[in-house]
Amino acid sequence: MMASIRKILLNPLFLFPVTLFAIYVGIKAPALGFAVAPVGTYYISLMKMIVLPYLFVTITLGIARVASNPKAAEYTRRIVITYPLTLIFVAFFGLGTALLLPPAGFGNDGSMASMGNLVNGSLESAQSTGQDTVSLKNSKSDTKIEELKIFDRFVPRNIFEALSNGDTLKVVIFCIIFGAAMAREVDKDTEDLFGMFKAVQASCVQVIYWITLVLPFALFSMVSAQVASVGVGPLLSLAPFMLTQITGALCLIAVSVLVIAHRAGVSPIQTTKRLRDTFVFALTTQSVVACIPTAIREMTTKLGFSTAGTDLLLPLGTTVCRVASTQYFVIGAIFAAQIYGVEMDFAKYATIIVFSIAAGIASSGSSGAVTVVLISIVIDALHLPSEAIIPMFIAVDPIVTMFRVFVLVLGTCATTSIIIPKSRKDKEENDHSMAMSANQ
Repeated sequence: MMASIRKILLNPLFLFPVTLFAIYVGIKAPALGFAVAPVGTYYISLMKMIVLPYLFVTITLGIARVASNPKAAEYTRRIVITYPLTLIFVAFFGLGTALLLPPAGFGNDGSMASMGNLVNGSLESAQSTGQDTVSLKNSKSDTKIEELKIFDRFVPRNIFEALSNGDTLKVVIFCIIFGAAMAREVDKDTEDLFGMFKAVQASCVQVIYWITLVLPFALFSMVSAQVASVGVGPLLSLAPFMLTQITGALCLIAVSVLVIAHRAGVSPIQTTKRLRDTFVFALTTQSVVACIPTAIREMTTKLGFSTAGTDLLLPLGTTVCRVASTQYFVIGAIFAAQIYGVEMDFAKYATIIVFSIAAGIASSGSSGAVTVVLISIVIDALHLPSEAIIPMFIAVDPIVTMFRVFVLVLGTCATTSIIIPKSRKDKEENDHSMAMSANQ
């Protein structure tokens, strides 16, 4: 009974009308959109509350399993090769998308004037969205401080503080160190600890299963509040920019599905069906952390990838291999160059590629407006004023971030499928696990 109710509530055919109704309420009754906003906030808080302990035990177990695996060196070699090549591919892919579909439009003077007005007034609307607030005036100095204190973003001084603050990057680094230490000394006590971690992992999955039952209500509150905050003006003025970002995101999602399907040995349609819950969570929660447990479950039980490798690489990939941010920065930099009328040449394109990859790596552990502000690394490298561009991006980020999260989750699933080889045993057990999950 509960499984049937959950399938209905998470069915895209049900969630799509909910989304349309939320948009209507955000436009026609913004007061109601603001009133229900806490529901979405509490939902994301609940998900993060249970997902971070899940990540802690899952990554630790994954590291311990991989470190004790004779093929550990092969995993490391594949990670070192796959992640950089993926970022380079995504950067060039984003550049091609921006050249074919200019993010600033095709020279419409009216739209350019609207963008100029948006620069003057969008900062206040961006601050009212309730996302992370960032001082734009000091973005350059903040960037320099970040460069000087780069290791502070990686070193977990207090793991409990990192867990409470949702600092995924530091949690991942601590789990890698802790899991590697556990793998060195495998005795009865260590096996007991592994068993306890597995029990915690199963309990977290059950709690997440319960929380997902209220997803439609949380989706309505989040979408209606975002539309009420942003309004339709910025959406119309920056329509070409959003169209380019969304088109590039959808193309990368399609490529990711094809890669996963090839590695899993199933059709792209079957891959989409087996990753349905991951798709729904990526589009609706706008939280990468909230998507990880579902993605791990479907990659292992429905597509047959190794549990040990997936437990490690999905959290690690979403933290380190920031494919979505890299493409976002490339398209954003091309937008800035077009707005200011910069004559582009090979050197400037190369600058955008290199600095977008660097900014993507620097965005590890960041989200919302903090990620957007990091585009100043790329725009400053082009010697353009980033202070006038960033407010425009923040104004429409509630819409763009939905697809940015989608790309990051599916892109990480794709890189994970490349790094982890499917064993013959996995292929034989895949159909059996699918039958078991269908009966639940």
